[in-house]
Amino acid sequence: MRRTALIFGILLVVATFVWFTYVVLLGCAMNTTGCRETFTVWSAVGLMHFWAPLLVAIAAVAFGLRSSK
Repeated sequence: MRRTALIFGILLVVATFVWFTYVVLLGCAMNTTGCRETFTVWSAVGLMHFWAPLLVAIAAVAFGLRSSK
């Protein structure tokens, strides 16, 4: 179980960075009205699309690394 959580956490960290740095910006670029919005990790979009999954990933990695008793 811990090994699965560790793998899930590591994959989620990678996926979070790919999602926020590529897919979120791609969605804005595909807007036909000319989206000129910038997305930072300190905005509401950053909270929803970056920090929430990153904190879940960190929790999964911490759970996976914790020694079993």
